[in-house]
Amino acid sequence: MTDAPPLIGPALLFCPGDRPERFDKALAAADVAVLDLEDGVAAAAKARARVLVADYLLARGPDRLAIRINNPGSAAGQADAAALQAAGAQLLLLPKTEGPEELDAIAGITDCAFIATVETARGFLAVNDIAAHARVVAISWGPYDLAADLGMRTVRTAAGDLLPPLGHARNGLIFAAAAAGKIALDTVTSELNDPAVLERDAGEGALLGFRGKFAIHPAQVPVIRKSYRPHRSEVERSRRMLLAAAGRGAFLFEGEMVDEPMLRRARRIIDTAEAADARHAP
Repeated sequence: MTDAPPLIGPALLFCPGDRPERFDKALAAADVAVLDLEDGVAAAAKARARVLVADYLLARGPDRLAIRINNPGSAAGQADAAALQAAGAQLLLLPKTEGPEELDAIAGITDCAFIATVETARGFLAVNDIAAHARVVAISWGPYDLAADLGMRTVRTAAGDLLPPLGHARNGLIFAAAAAGKIALDTVTSELNDPAVLERDAGEGALLGFRGKFAIHPAQVPVIRKSYRPHRSEVERSRRMLLAAAGRGAFLFEGEMVDEPMLRRARRIIDTAEAADARHAP
């Protein structure tokens, strides 16, 4: 299997696969550009989009690119995987994944790593098996498709919070990713007319343990990056904690009892901040 990037994100920006004039712009704007062959492309343009994305991969290479194929259980999705394998893709985003058998079908066509997206009730019932699949390096979810599958009339309360069934699904995905040792990526925020919703979604996702978030517009990328980079005060406190921990077991630190779980969290905060700084250094 081709190795996936060690850190996928934090900002992954979708770009329609039939708009090649936007490919370079998406890469310049985000940490990962997701060239889309699925929902972002009209049915009549999908075959052309497959060729355009494959040509771009051949010309540029796969670094910082993920390709969203069509439904992995469909003939179109499998044709996408074959064409992208020939073009040198390394990372595929699989939409509407409903079980490991769909992952197996794509794994038989390509040696790419997978980001599996769970977007249906059936998929969430199989989320642990999907996350545990050997080719999956990251897992995400889709509340808008899931809400439609459940027959929900909307995805949010009047205050902008996710409705309880969707919050339950998101929490289950975090557990599945952690149990399988995979990266959890949060979904897009489609409400472009209300920046406060994006800020809340991104901030909450970072606190919950997601490692990144998908974006549908370049203007969303700075908000996501800011939310997912730990605040300077968190990083400084984490450094002080690790210095104070040298050679000690559980101990009192700045009013908090600290033991190994807190130290692991501190190491992750520092690692996340240093990775963000290195990635965005001039």
